[in-house]
Amino acid sequence: MENQLTNNANALRLFFTDEVFVVEDKTVKIPHSAITEAVLPDTIVEHKKPDPSLSTPLTAQIPPAIPKEKLKKYTSEAESIPIVAEPTASVEFKFLGGNKKSVLILVNDKDNDVSTPEGRELLRKIVKAVDLATPDFALVNYANYIGSDFDALQQFFKPVIMLSFGVEISHLKLKLTWQNEIINHASTKIIFAPNLHQLDSDISAKKLLWGNLQKIR
Repeated sequence: MENQLTNNANALRLFFTDEVFVVEDKTVKIPHSAITEAVLPDTIVEHKKPDPSLSTPLTAQIPPAIPKEKLKKYTSEAESIPIVAEPTASVEFKFLGGNKKSVLILVNDKDNDVSTPEGRELLRKIVKAVDLATPDFALVNYANYIGSDFDALQQFFKPVIMLSFGVEISHLKLKLTWQNEIINHASTKIIFAPNLHQLDSDISAKKLLWGNLQKIR
């Protein structure tokens, strides 16, 4: 038997001549699943989030900016680092004598090695009066070491007694006052007197010096 089913549009018009109207029936509820199935396509493309292990975001590659407050703090701390000064080299003093008894004698004469003939003779009498010989003391002409302070002399000679002729307290940068009495400073007994040449003609200064020398004999 011949198949009577057809999909031909012209043929269908011959059988269905009545007009067809589509009327919405609100009483009929279509399930949501049916609508979803009709709307959604057969093939759904799934958009997955990118794997963070495969690529690094650009923002992660840029380091965060340092706040201005911290930047200022770092700068101030760097500026406040104290600078340590290099230690100054110790002075090498040239002297006469042997310094066996740690007695330091300072003279101040820019024209002579020690002093004038009168001053040298006076010094010879002074050291003899306190029972000192050349090997016992160290004689330094301070005129060759202007600017050297007491600390430099003390470090080099370690004197127990220091006789200073023409070298003043200010020259040695000592915050002391000479009151015609022996000064005890840093384990050193110090006696100040005028320059040897000047002292030779100053009787009162000689008496004062002799009184102090008697205390250290």
